[in-house]
Amino acid sequence: MGIMSVFIATACLTVFCVTSQNSDNLPRLIAHKEVLNSLIFQNKQLNVKYSIFNVGSGSAFDVELLDNTFAMSDFKIAAGLTKVKYERIGPGSNVSHSVVLIPQNPGRFNFTYAQVSYSSQQQIGKNPQIGYTSAPGEVVVYSLAEYERYFTAHAKDWLYFAGMSLPCILMPGFFWYRSYAKYCVKKSKSA
Repeated sequence: MGIMSVFIATACLTVFCVTSQNSDNLPRLIAHKEVLNSLIFQNKQLNVKYSIFNVGSGSAFDVELLDNTFAMSDFKIAAGLTKVKYERIGPGSNVSHSVVLIPQNPGRFNFTYAQVSYSSQQQIGKNPQIGYTSAPGEVVVYSLAEYERYFTAHAKDWLYFAGMSLPCILMPGFFWYRSYAKYCVKKSKSA
């Protein structure tokens, strides 16, 4: 009888917790920040995507995304904004935003989190809740010389290779042809 009463009490407590969470009608935002480029080069586009998911049962109002991690001395904004505001994100929905940056200097940079603030229906005009996105971590911005090394056609290198490998291929072929012509010509004259 003791184990059965513990089981019933646990089941009732679980049902109570689940129903009380659903009746809160509060928003719960999950924010994600990711760098879309696998290789990042100086003076080339760097794409950063922000995704905000509302996994709560209520709408989030006055949602503001703010990212101050890109120093203007190191990055130039080509497209998008680092401060974005959404009036409302409904329950079970999501929004995304992208920023295109141009890195000005090569080196290692630590991309930390962006700040997300929002209010629920009951909190509009009061102190908003503050959360943070995931942090992509440290990224390496390669120089223009590295870009050229990765993506040029290397025509000069291929010409050097062809010039150095052709004697190795042509010399044996030349000797074979000379001996072939010497012996084939004698065979045909004697026949």
